[in-house]
Amino acid sequence: MSAWICIGLLDESDCDFSNYNNKIGAYKGEIDGELVYVGKATELNNGGYRKRLRDYTRVSNSARNYPAGLKMHENKSNIIISIQIVSTADEAVILERELIGNLNPKWNVQA
Repeated sequence: MSAWICIGLLDESDCDFSNYNNKIGAYKGEIDGELVYVGKATELNNGGYRKRLRDYTRVSNSARNYPAGLKMHENKSNIIISIQIVSTADEAVILERELIGNLNPKWNVQA
């Protein structure tokens, strides 16, 4: 497994997700060092990490119609995002599944 790359706060107040426009893989969100969420960015030709992470912060709430997405939005100024880059969407799906199974992030629980 590749190393995590810390890219900054979810609200982009200290970074610019555009740098990861054409990168995909898994991402994790942490608050005060505690893992709260693991997700994936799979749309390589449609914005990659930039699009997926900005889904949580944009005005439209279409990406927040589930409890974890809403929590990501509500805590966007406190969540530190780290990523692991892969080459294909299939790799991203597998990596996300493995990370959730191994790390058990509290917001990835299905209600």
